[in-house]
Amino acid sequence: MSMRSIIARPTPDGFAGRYVHHDGQPTARVPLLLTLYRDSFGADLEAMNRLLLDRHPAGWSSLGLEVTGDIGFTEPGTAPRTLRAPQCYCHGDRCEEPQLLTHTDADPLWHWWVYLMTPQGLEVRPANPRGTGWLPPVHIPWTTHPDAPLPFALRHR
Repeated sequence: MSMRSIIARPTPDGFAGRYVHHDGQPTARVPLLLTLYRDSFGADLEAMNRLLLDRHPAGWSSLGLEVTGDIGFTEPGTAPRTLRAPQCYCHGDRCEEPQLLTHTDADPLWHWWVYLMTPQGLEVRPANPRGTGWLPPVHIPWTTHPDAPLPFALRHR
């Protein structure tokens, strides 16, 4: 089953970002985003946002660590893919329209986690189980090692 999420940047009144279909649970998403920020983007949040949010406006099937080179969706069985390669919905075998998700149109019944990439770190917002919005955010500084245990509030949701 897919664990749907949103990766986003803050806006003055909330957030704006892109849909990610697979592996949205914090045990997968938090270490990946911390590693991308630290290793792939050299702590350059703007470069990370440009790639993840601006250059791939239709969102993502999956994210991965191989963010250099061609990024695009590959239909199963058409070409070899590695688990480290991200697959977007706007390049390769898919060419979907841009979709911006904001705090006003994201659906907590569908988008179970929001990962807000702030200058200070990740702000993780779990969906309220009743589908009425998001629970209070959990902040994870960018200086957190990707292998560090998740905060208690994220391990028990």
